[in-house]
Amino acid sequence: MPRAPFRRVGEQTEFAVLRRKDMTVWQAVAGGGEAGESPQQAAAREACEELGLDRTVALYPLQAMASIPARFFADRSIWPTGTYVVSEYAFAVDLTGIEIKLCNEHTAVQWLDYESANALLRFDSNRTALGELYERLQAADLPRQVECCQD
Repeated sequence: MPRAPFRRVGEQTEFAVLRRKDMTVWQAVAGGGEAGESPQQAAAREACEELGLDRTVALYPLQAMASIPARFFADRSIWPTGTYVVSEYAFAVDLTGIEIKLCNEHTAVQWLDYESANALLRFDSNRTALGELYERLQAADLPRQVECCQD
């Protein structure tokens, strides 16, 4: 499930891309849900864990969705029989004025403009979510949905 971190720096918007340690590719914040979590709860938890957030941030659900074959997940063996496809939901995370601390799943972060971030992302679903986020920011169309990472 991609989470697209962004921040506003003056009149500009920058987007964070993270370099995965295990696959050496650039992506958005990713990760799946745990038992009983809604997609929004999983998105909030993963964003907080992977970005080391220690304060409340805004989380925005995006319309972008994708499907990933279950065979690409190591945990597939413990999932219910007949699970062949996993739904991927997308969210945006506003990190304006917030410092991140990467977890050990990533080796680097880059804050880039839309075109540069889009070119660097490895997965189509990440590029689709980033494109939607970019258009929504241009249209000032990000209604606040849920707060996450309150300590």
